[in-house]
Amino acid sequence: MIMGPGPPVGGSFGVGGGSGGAFGSGGAHGSGGAYGSGGAYGAGGGAHGSGGIPRGSGRGGQMHVVGGDGGCCGPSGGSGTVYAGGMGSGVGRGTGTTIHANPGCGIGSGASDTGCCVGGPETACGGMGSACFEGAGTMISGQWAYVGEGRGNYSRVPGYDYVGEGAGNYVRETVMTPYGCRLRPCCLILMLCALLACLLPYLYTYVFNVPPPTPVPTPVPMPPSPPPPPVRIPAPLPTPMSPPPIPPRPLPPVPVPVPVPVPLPVRPAYGAIGSCIGWGDPHVRTFDGMRADYYSSGEYYIVKTGDVSIQGRYLPTKFTNGLAVTKEVAIGGSLLKGNKLIISPLSATWNGAPILTAFPSHFDQPGILHVDFDNVGALVDPALDASKKKILHVKIADGTPEGLMIQINRWTASAGNEYVNWKVTMHSRPGQDGHCGNFNGNAADDDRIAVRQRMGAQGVPAGPELLFATKTPITTAGRPDINNC
Repeated sequence: MIMGPGPPVGGSFGVGGGSGGAFGSGGAHGSGGAYGSGGAYGAGGGAHGSGGIPRGSGRGGQMHVVGGDGGCCGPSGGSGTVYAGGMGSGVGRGTGTTIHANPGCGIGSGASDTGCCVGGPETACGGMGSACFEGAGTMISGQWAYVGEGRGNYSRVPGYDYVGEGAGNYVRETVMTPYGCRLRPCCLILMLCALLACLLPYLYTYVFNVPPPTPVPTPVPMPPSPPPPPVRIPAPLPTPMSPPPIPPRPLPPVPVPVPVPVPLPVRPAYGAIGSCIGWGDPHVRTFDGMRADYYSSGEYYIVKTGDVSIQGRYLPTKFTNGLAVTKEVAIGGSLLKGNKLIISPLSATWNGAPILTAFPSHFDQPGILHVDFDNVGALVDPALDASKKKILHVKIADGTPEGLMIQINRWTASAGNEYVNWKVTMHSRPGQDGHCGNFNGNAADDDRIAVRQRMGAQGVPAGPELLFATKTPITTAGRPDINNC
């Protein structure tokens, strides 16, 4: 590279006549030009030629160092000039190069080392130079370039002078090239610290007479002591077995209470079973078989015992000419537990409440009685029309398998002549009496006269014994009564 303050005499581009022209004998490629045989890079030598001072007739440019001599460790200051011209025959001044050192301090190469950090300090140390190195300075050089008529700022006449924008044919190009490398101050401090760390053992030993620390030996663990010999513990003598304890005497068994048997209900001292019937105005055949006729109106005992009372209401109808028929049958007593059942030709009540209102129908009082209303069963009076029979079957629980049974036939064929026929089937009871007799097996004492003598001619007296709501008055005429015959 040509370096100097102005264009060289044998410059790259000559100005003037043929011998000093751009491509003349003193031009860029002339024998004495910048690239001629005596130019800056000619065979005759130059700044980087193979010989000493070139032989060309022109004078080369200069190198000016600013800010130091570029030495490795020299101080900033001083300057120097290097000539590297040629001997060409062209006229002109070459370009110049100014070297600017970077401010600061550090250790590095001088300004002449233009290749050390070209490309930056990181090119050193395997690409890691930027950690501890930085550029020492920058070379600023200029060169002329032909850009065409009227496109540059400089004219070669007489020597690359500035003639104004667009008035010349040349422009000046400035090239900045870093040079040299120097060590960063921080890295220098780190190097001193590392050096001091390496010298500390020496300083302790020989300068300060401090012996280095003696390593404390690691104590060797003592081998474990052998285990003590086993101590023989005498086995304890077995404790003599004590005699087994005498088992306690067993407690006497707790007597289990024997449940007292619940006495069965005492069956009443009933006798033989038999039937008694009553029909018409009214005619009665007793349990013992005696036929008797009762014509008087009133309420009479059909059957009277200690646990049951069966009463009949006898009244005449308009067809009986004053003779009575059975109009109603009432049943009560202890067997019915204080309840009362009354049956007539047209109705039936239980304690006054209507029952058996439909045909057929049923009525039940568990443990007391059961009533069926239908057309099943034989007629008490076979002379009547069997196709019109309506029968009520009453069964009263009296402790016997058969129970006490009462059958009542209703006759309602003609209005105003309604009445009932009845049949009682039961076991005989002590003290029994009534229109059905005393059921003692003797029919002779069941006639009407004998019964009236025992039971009275007025029937059931008014009061608690009467199951009907009212008592029918019985009149005595001033003439003989058929009931007494």
